Amino acid sequence: MTVQHGRLTPDKHTRQDGFSLGTWLSRQRRNARAGALSATTAAALASLDPWWNPPWPYPWHRTWQQYRTTISGNEPVPDTLQRWARAQRRQWSTLHPAQQHLLTHTGITGRDRSVRQTGG
Repeated sequence: MTVQHGRLTPDKHTRQDGFSLGTWLSRQRRNARAGALSATTAAALASLDPWWNPPWPYPWHRTWQQYRTTISGNEPVPDTLQRWARAQRRQWSTLHPAQQHLLTHTGITGRDRSVRQTGG
């Protein structure tokens, strides 16, 4: 998944080579939150994607990945992602510092009021 997409943030219905990868990763995140994930598995997943299990809600992280992928591909940013980006600017002070850091790499900051229309 990371080789193909550069991340471990698949939808829960994602299958990779016939394996229910999305469901398995969701289960690993639940196990990690419960303190029931082996250190070996956690380290292996972190080596593939340091943000495989972020401390903020997973849907936020998936949307950030979609936004990042869209702008890095120089594609037009869909209205839904533009609205999401505006919401991140409005909510900047409530975001985790690491979320703010990730957003700055996509051009979103708490001070910037513009929304990227394209990845260019």
